[in-house]
Amino acid sequence: MPSTNIDKLRDINLFVIRVFCLVFQHGNSIAVASILDVPPSKISRSLNALRQSFSDPLFIRRQHGFEPTPLSCRLYPILSRLLGESESVAAISHFQEMDQHKNLHIATPPQLAINLIQKVRRASDTHDDPHSVHLRMFNDSSLDDLAANRTDAVLSFTPAERDGVISKAIASPKKVFLVARESHPVWNNPVLEEIARYPQILYGNSCYPNSQSPMKFYCRRKGVPFKLDSIASDMGAVAHSLQESDALSVLEFDSCANFFREFKGLKATQLSAEQYEELVSYKTPKTIYLWLRHDSDGRVTTPFWLQQILEQHIRQALGQAI
Repeated sequence: MPSTNIDKLRDINLFVIRVFCLVFQHGNSIAVASILDVPPSKISRSLNALRQSFSDPLFIRRQHGFEPTPLSCRLYPILSRLLGESESVAAISHFQEMDQHKNLHIATPPQLAINLIQKVRRASDTHDDPHSVHLRMFNDSSLDDLAANRTDAVLSFTPAERDGVISKAIASPKKVFLVARESHPVWNNPVLEEIARYPQILYGNSCYPNSQSPMKFYCRRKGVPFKLDSIASDMGAVAHSLQESDALSVLEFDSCANFFREFKGLKATQLSAEQYEELVSYKTPKTIYLWLRHDSDGRVTTPFWLQQILEQHIRQALGQAI
């Protein structure tokens, strides 16, 4: 086992341990940042503190996300138990305060998780309806969780087909952004013909599923090869790949473009309306839906203020006026 700097270990707080446990569970740094409602840079600093203490990388970036090292696998059950005991103590000392709050569980794709907790908490306070907000990443069980009352609302790129659940079509992307390293030669002439010359990094949970990338359809219609660099499920992994290669990425969310702008050495720019129209002429953007549960009389059981803030959040993530 690598040597541990005991003095540094004394400085490791419960927040850092919580970050470690969540990254181990999710394998996705942006998901953890959204769950904890902190900037991605704070997640990176926390992991770096642990790496220095244990003289081990702890997590390795892969196409599918973070992969734990053997040391991480040995540490996780220990740190998880420590975190659980500390939270039990906190629950006892803050029992009365916590008892006054209800829980809200929202499932969302990673692109729509950015700043979501903060917005829902603010709306909760404004409407004098206190809640603890919990985010879950959208997965194959999200519809079952909503129908079984384990989740209060779901943001999705597809409509739901289930009795007791309604799908509200909220908005579709109306912009397209190009992301690449600042020194990338594509910035000399950022048009679709030039973009198609470089390898593409696809984001596995985007509005356009991997097999339906608009650049794939564009290349096919133009008779040029589509160059795939990689498929990533973690925006942090996308950023790392963009920084280290000539690959680039095309995306549809203002919120995601702003996320990449936080990374030193990366540039994200909205392409022209003409280029957007040309892209969508090959592949129509998918609609983003809000899934809500309703009772036997057809009345939606989700608080109306929550419906409003989630609809606003979707439009804001797409950069659309409210």
